[in-house]
Order: sequence, then C-alpha cells, then structure tokens
Amino acid sequence: MSEKRVILSLDITDEPSALRLAEQLEGEIFAIKIGLASIIVNGGKYIRDMSSYAKVICDFKSADIPKTNAQIAQKALEYNAWGIIVQAFTGKDAIKASVDVSDRLKVFSLVSMTHEGASYFIDKHVEEMAKISIEAGVYGIVAPGNRPETLAKVRKLVGEKKIISPGIGVQGGDPITAIKNGSDYVIIGRTIYESKDPLGTVKEINRAISAVIR
Repeated sequence: MSEKRVILSLDITDEPSALRLAEQLEGEIFAIKIGLASIIVNGGKYIRDMSSYAKVICDFKSADIPKTNAQIAQKALEYNAWGIIVQAFTGKDAIKASVDVSDRLKVFSLVSMTHEGASYFIDKHVEEMAKISIEAGVYGIVAPGNRPETLAKVRKLVGEKKIISPGIGVQGGDPITAIKNGSDYVIIGRTIYESKDPLGTVKEINRAISAVIR
C-alpha cells in the first residue's frame, strides 16, 4: 500500500468526538495535526490519546526564545508527539532549540501562511526563513497549499525537505494542485470532519492523489 498523503487537521475540542473520528480514519491518513485549543481544553494527554491512531503533529507554532521553544518541544515529545510546528521568524537559534530536543521529534518550520495577512510581513522573508530553517536542521517545512506559486517557490528553496501544506479545502486549496506544486502531504480539516462521510471523503482524496504520484 502506498504511503498516505493526508494529514487530518483535527480542530475538534470535544475529545470523545475527535477520538471517534481518529479511530474511523486510522490507516487512511498519514498523521493528525492538533492545535493549542484542543490541548487547552483536554490537556497534554490528548496528544497521547490521538497517537494511538496516527502520528501526531502539534501545531503550536512555537514562536519564543530558544529556551521556551525547547521546553514546548520537550513536553510535546513526552506526550508522544511525532512532530511539532514552529515559526521560522523567531530566528535560527529558536528553531534549532526545538530541533535539538530529540531526533525522535520531527520539527516543521513555518515559512508562509494561508491567510491574506501573511503578505504584510511573513511573505517578504520566505527565502530567508527557508534558509535558516534548513541550517537549523528541520525535518520539514510548512507552506500554503492554497497559494501554489508560493508553494512552488518554497519547494525550490528547500530541496528535498518534506513539505506539509495547510489551506486545502475550505480555504480554497486543491490537494492535487498542492502535490503538483511541491507538497509531500496535504493538511485537510473541515472538508473531512464536517463531511457526512469523513471516511469516504478521505478515501476519495487518497485515490486522487495516488493517481498523480504514481
């Protein structure tokens, strides 16, 4: 079976509902991305509970001094997170602090975002942030799937680094277009968990992606 390319963005704070969906989609997704809101409501154990069904990427967008970034990464690892997302704009030392926590924790550095406001500051420094992210030793990069030109630019900048892409579905991005422009994995939330048939929706996305990457 080919590797799944869908990361479920599970922005459901009700843990029983979230766990039921995770169980339903087990084996059909590459990973589950969970954010701060879910952790605030359910505590760190939410990470461990989710990891029973798929790899868990903590979307904390850590953006602090090196010591604090390292503390956040360490706690995520202790609760069995597979990966963590950090902001690149804080600098190479802050990114590297998360990377240095453990080889077991995959650090993804965010160099551009999906919303219009990214054009004011973040997008003006994509090249610089990609460069320092690579120098810091990140496992992968976060780049927007709903902005193909930016995504393609990031792919050229980061070479073979893994790219995960949000902005698919409700925010206008298409999974096939994202894959063709450099994404390794597409991050999809509401399109899946608000669907009347989440499992069928994921399977259809998987089939479409498989046809492209063969």
